[in-house]
Amino acid sequence: MRFVDVGVFLCAALEDPKEYFEGCKLLLERLEIKAGKAREKVYTTLLTPAVFYFILENREGLSKEKLTRAILSMRVLNITILPLSDGGIMEEAARLAEKKGTDFDDALNALAMRKKGIHEIYALDPHYDRFEWIKRIIPS
Repeated sequence: MRFVDVGVFLCAALEDPKEYFEGCKLLLERLEIKAGKAREKVYTTLLTPAVFYFILENREGLSKEKLTRAILSMRVLNITILPLSDGGIMEEAARLAEKKGTDFDDALNALAMRKKGIHEIYALDPHYDRFEWIKRIIPS
């Protein structure tokens, strides 16, 4: 089981960073459901589409129409959204982010991964290397 971080989607959408674009694009192609099947299945949290939308809207200035198309395009991918409703996860994530020097959303994702027993993540973000239970994989 593997998790996928928002950076993969941003890289594929923006072709940046260029050195990872082909790998991110190929990963999303493996996740695409065709004829009821995909070559790979991954997990993520609701933070991934939320952060994807936020960055495309606020940093990249995409229109609401393009943002909607970007979010809807995720529907064809074999991704299971993990819940973040566990009591106390926000406080635990805040403490973990402080301890590890990471972003809050990375800490939340890391905790969701640990709870689900996921130890590998497709991510460009080196912050995930700070969580000893996670092996980061750069898409190729």
